[in-house]
Amino acid sequence: MTQSITRPGTGQDVDAALVSSVEQALAMERLHRIADPEERLAFLDTTTLLADGYNLGIANNVLLFKLLKKNVFDKVVLTEEDAKYTSTPYGTQDVLDVVTTFLRSRFSAGIDPKFDVYATAGGSSALECLAFGLIHGGVLKPGDRVMLPAPFWPGFLWCFEQRPGLRCVPVHLDGDDQFTLSVDALSKAYDACSEPKPKLLVLTNPHNPLGVNYEKKLLNDICQWALGKQMHIVSDEIYSYSQSTGTDGFSSVLSTDAYGTDPDRIHLVYGLTKDFGLSGFRIGFLVSKSNDVRKVMQGDETLKSLTWFGPLDSLKSAYVRELFLADKGFPGTLMKEYATLLKTAFDTTAKKLSDANIPYVGQKDKLPRNAAQFFLLDLRAYLNKTFPPDLVPINHEIDQREALLGAYLLKDAKVALLPGSEMRCPKPGYFRLCYTADTTDNVVKAIDSIAASLKKLN
Repeated sequence: MTQSITRPGTGQDVDAALVSSVEQALAMERLHRIADPEERLAFLDTTTLLADGYNLGIANNVLLFKLLKKNVFDKVVLTEEDAKYTSTPYGTQDVLDVVTTFLRSRFSAGIDPKFDVYATAGGSSALECLAFGLIHGGVLKPGDRVMLPAPFWPGFLWCFEQRPGLRCVPVHLDGDDQFTLSVDALSKAYDACSEPKPKLLVLTNPHNPLGVNYEKKLLNDICQWALGKQMHIVSDEIYSYSQSTGTDGFSSVLSTDAYGTDPDRIHLVYGLTKDFGLSGFRIGFLVSKSNDVRKVMQGDETLKSLTWFGPLDSLKSAYVRELFLADKGFPGTLMKEYATLLKTAFDTTAKKLSDANIPYVGQKDKLPRNAAQFFLLDLRAYLNKTFPPDLVPINHEIDQREALLGAYLLKDAKVALLPGSEMRCPKPGYFRLCYTADTTDNVVKAIDSIAASLKKLN
């Protein structure tokens, strides 16, 4: 029997299957017009393509929602002042003061709340502002290269290339798996570049998608090497509290000796999107002692503050005040609770992956996993399987086998993952799974679904 539905506003009955088919065709058309792979995955949630499924490709964090709702969301009261413009789009001083106290406890005691910290509309905005600041100061110019150890978060490409006009250079790493960061790997990639040589190095610590902390000595050696090449360094440390083993193995680039000797050329980006589970809020912080960066962030008589184009707006400020000012001890308490929740989610997910015989990077301790919110699944064994002929990949310009495998898992397992090629993994067949993007119970169900779908391939 044909199922029918009533089209809203017309009273007409139409074939539900036909409507679903048309909607899916329109969704696929829209998906293929979205350049960024994570935005593509986010759009899936608005379609029927992932109905009753699990989106584990996006770096969301749902673990803290109940605590935030009780202690922050339900308590925010907007005032008349919140409806007005502020004189500092990068955060009012009361907000910057209390946020800096939090940042000092994690990154460096030498952070100055009046000159070093600038709030922006997310970490992406902070990275782009840094690029423009260095360009405006003459350190960089459009066309200059940016070194990015691969794999890396695909958003870096848009932050540095789309408007600043810089060129990102993926750096292939050491080891049999090419996932080991070292000075030697960076040096080889630097030497292989033609003139002009790269002038900016981007580090990610803890690492997305590898899920590792980098030791302080390694960070210091890398910074000393980069400074010796007259490069600037920016470290994305947005997952610093996401310590998945229950022990804190994080060291900030701002804690290194290199930062103590040349703080003007080492910059940091943090935000509340990952550790605090506020990705939809888009609240980021740029920490820099560079006068070039400070000038474009603050603005002067000839230059509008860059944060005016991506500000910490008054609504975000109201939530930040409640989070940091209403109870100054709450952020620390929240991070302690997060450590417990994250370890439980990590342990449960790791066990389920092992039980389901789904391998992931670091599973055999070749690369110790101790941080961030991801498992990088190693599905290379399934690349050359026979896939259904009607699959339409949502990822483009990557290895076709990897794209088909991703499309197959989306359609058959109803699970969305981020293909590794989108993050410049050295080989096709890796997929990023974010185990905080849904409840742990649902992550377990998603893994069961992935395992069942993989068993069908021949």
